[in-house]
Amino acid sequence: MQYRADSPCPVSFAQKMADEELVVNCEHLMAHVDEQREAGNAAFKKREYTEALAAWQLGLDALAQAEGKPMRAADVLTVQRSLVTLRSNRGQALLSMEFYRRAVTELDEALSIDPTNAKALWRRHQCHKHLKAWTAAEADLEAMLVPEVREAAGPLLASAGLEAEKLEKLREELREKKLEEDRIAEETFEERAEQAAAKGVEELRHQFEMVTRRHGLRGDELSSELADMITRPEGMTVQLLAATYQIDDDDAAVLLKWARAACQMRDVLGYQSMDAI
Repeated sequence: MQYRADSPCPVSFAQKMADEELVVNCEHLMAHVDEQREAGNAAFKKREYTEALAAWQLGLDALAQAEGKPMRAADVLTVQRSLVTLRSNRGQALLSMEFYRRAVTELDEALSIDPTNAKALWRRHQCHKHLKAWTAAEADLEAMLVPEVREAAGPLLASAGLEAEKLEKLREELREKKLEEDRIAEETFEERAEQAAAKGVEELRHQFEMVTRRHGLRGDELSSELADMITRPEGMTVQLLAATYQIDDDDAAVLLKWARAACQMRDVLGYQSMDAI
């Protein structure tokens, strides 16, 4: 039998089956995902957070197997909604466990798919507050005030006591808290800088002592020698120091760094010898 050129080509039964196999069986997939979601929800209610996280992750793993495969438009939306729900739920569990940074990662994933998801925004806001990331926490509140979010999740937010007025008040409280912390940080800057410098010097002294012990060098004598070396007109390099004391470059770098820091302290404090450092 012949076909006209403009006639549709006959499709074999095997080809039709192959094409159908390429399309994700979303009904079967979602049955498994929903089962894992419910298992996670049940564990969460019992405060078994680790078990909840594991169940929700199994749901995410199942959804990942469908990634990149063809499916109907309605099924794509179903999968995306499930991804958002599972990521947001994991964020809540991690928030309850006080793993705030890990929670933010999960909630970022949820919001990358649905930026208007009010639950994920509120949960991330709480994490940012715990992390004292005031600017990010305020941005989450601002996102919850966007008309699209209020329209989509107005009843949900109202039932949680998060009407627009409440969110505005919370935003103002955040701004006041940030201003207070900025003021305290400015007032204590010099003290904190001194503490950081002292900690750095102490750590450098510890490294210096480890190097001297490892190579059998006398720390007090070495300090004076190093002070003389680095104040010579020709200066001192790591390579020259390593060759002088027959040590590797990394250890020589520690000695040189300590000697320079000690000389600076001596000059600032008015000490006349390295022995006082």
